[in-house]
Amino acid sequence: MRITIVGCGDVGTALARHWRRQAAGERQQPMTLTLTTTREERREALEALGARVLVLRADDRDALAEALAEAEVAVFCLAPGGDRAVDAAAYAATYRDSFRTLVDLMPDRPRLRQIVYTGSCAVYGDAGGDWVDETTAPDPRDDHGRLLLDSETLLQGCRTAERTVCLLRLGAIHGPGRQVLHRFRRLAGTTRPGDGASHCSWIHRDDVVGAIATAVEQRWDGIVNVVDDAPLTVADLLQRVCEANGWEPVQWDPEQPREQPPADRRIRNGRLKALGYRLRHPQVQLPLLRRLDATLFDTVAEQARQSPRLRRNHNLHAEADPVQRFLNVLQPGTYVRPHRHQRGRPGAGFECFVVLQGAVGLLLLDAQGEVIHQERLEAGGPVQGIDLADGQIHTLVALEPDTVMFEIKEGPYRPASDKDFLTAFPAEGTAAAASLEAAWRERFAEA
Repeated sequence: MRITIVGCGDVGTALARHWRRQAAGERQQPMTLTLTTTREERREALEALGARVLVLRADDRDALAEALAEAEVAVFCLAPGGDRAVDAAAYAATYRDSFRTLVDLMPDRPRLRQIVYTGSCAVYGDAGGDWVDETTAPDPRDDHGRLLLDSETLLQGCRTAERTVCLLRLGAIHGPGRQVLHRFRRLAGTTRPGDGASHCSWIHRDDVVGAIATAVEQRWDGIVNVVDDAPLTVADLLQRVCEANGWEPVQWDPEQPREQPPADRRIRNGRLKALGYRLRHPQVQLPLLRRLDATLFDTVAEQARQSPRLRRNHNLHAEADPVQRFLNVLQPGTYVRPHRHQRGRPGAGFECFVVLQGAVGLLLLDAQGEVIHQERLEAGGPVQGIDLADGQIHTLVALEPDTVMFEIKEGPYRPASDKDFLTAFPAEGTAAAASLEAAWRERFAEA
């Protein structure tokens, strides 16, 4: 079978990779892939997946004709450039103009027996929260939705008694490189207009690939919604994302003005299942993880700058957890009163520091308060962390702004007994403490 994939971005490349793996196995029918991209720099990577790679725009008649010269199946996985949310001109060039070109080529392509297109559920428009399926009349509510519907109409005109045309209407794609967590991290702790009650439908990229491959194998025809089983409200999705990652929740303000309420529709995937496709990812799965990334560092660093103590903890544990693990973000000038950790059994008072950003000075002291050892811990430096045995009296000074440490020690956390302070040293917030911290920091400037 000779297949041309027009548009090898994320989905097109994943599809080519899927068929490449099949070709390496026990596939009954040999397959020859022609792959297209709009970027020359993508050629080398695609050459490992297809027999032929062409750099072209699909609205270029001669180039598209070359790409489809021997094709029996054409899969269109197009994606617009520019701002995909609002750039109607990019949509027109990518979709409508390309399919006008395709229609013009059809009389000279008798071997082309199937066209598969990855479109969008945006053509349905707003249903007021009701369910929609492939029999629902499209009613796009913006320019790019209307352009997508025009494109579908053009493709439908390519159908003949010998040629099927399968229009896969996709939900929002998630998966590798499109993680839901990445999309919504910036919304944590914000207040959004409206109530978040509109529904959204998703589909995993691997199921997009699986649906395309099955459509080709079984020669699907007509419209098929490719979405998962569980449309979620935006508010519910964001709540789950924030809870799963320990982020500040998103707040909603129904009185806050907005240009246009989002389209609200729940999309059925009954035909997809009736055609025999089994979803690998029936619903969006939210991993229970918290990313220790620059966004988090910056957020906690700003909190540390605003704190009178010039430092701030960001706990990854609950107080009752047997293992305490947290970020400690420090600014120069913060004073850590010398202390040690002692628990009820030997070895339990350990403390482990790893510097993720910036640098700290670690000072170890004897029972009389004399410094007996010092270490500079620096992200990317020769020493980045220390595992400190229990009973060791120590203090820390921040040597660079926005210094971030990851710390581990035994829990549960009990404020009254967590630290055994050396009472000979001044308490936090005093002039003596500020003077002492400056002197300690100077030790590392001299080193």
